[in-house]
Amino acid sequence: MRDRGPAPIVTWLSSAGRVELSTVTFANAVSKAGNFFVDGLELEESSKLNVNLGNHWQSPVWLATALCVGMELYDQAPILISHSDAITTWTGAIDQLIVVGRDPFGMPEKDLPAGCINGSEEVRNFGDYFSPSWENLGVVLTFEEISYSWSELVAMAESQRKQYGIEPGTRVGVAGNLDLLQAVIYQVVMPISFGISLVLIDHVDPDIIEITKQEKIAKFVSLI
Repeated sequence: MRDRGPAPIVTWLSSAGRVELSTVTFANAVSKAGNFFVDGLELEESSKLNVNLGNHWQSPVWLATALCVGMELYDQAPILISHSDAITTWTGAIDQLIVVGRDPFGMPEKDLPAGCINGSEEVRNFGDYFSPSWENLGVVLTFEEISYSWSELVAMAESQRKQYGIEPGTRVGVAGNLDLLQAVIYQVVMPISFGISLVLIDHVDPDIIEITKQEKIAKFVSLI
């Protein structure tokens, strides 16, 4: 991503506001979260994580972090990274739930249950340079008991890109309730591998025509 131009890699649209992440900002956020995983949580290469942050701008950051660190994303993992509403349904250990705030500017949640990890607060304490200790060359994602390598995810993203007529380097809007596999493909693989400038549409009832015009979106994809 270091050779990308000035166009934002991620733009987030919501009733709460609009946020753009440049390549530098995105890379710094991933680096801070990577240091938090390794030095703060002391996670290891064998650790498995689930990330469920919807179409928020934090989603591609934390998904990319797991892949950058070399861990495996897994939809049934014992560690979950999610928003605070997951607290009421989480059945695992409370110290295995990492809460990321919905605030447009990344402000931490307040009044979380004792033992719950406030990811948005903790990650601020770590540096924005990350040097991976290992590289995952095998399985990087397991979803619905099917495992994928990075190269397989890139091939799937290429297939989706051709199916929807998405040209490399263009601005692409994505809306809908993305599952883990869809989130990785659209929020991480496409921007990184094909230079897509991603627009995450996080409105309940978005005006797609108006958003497409305002954000100069070349292609819009709606996922269920």
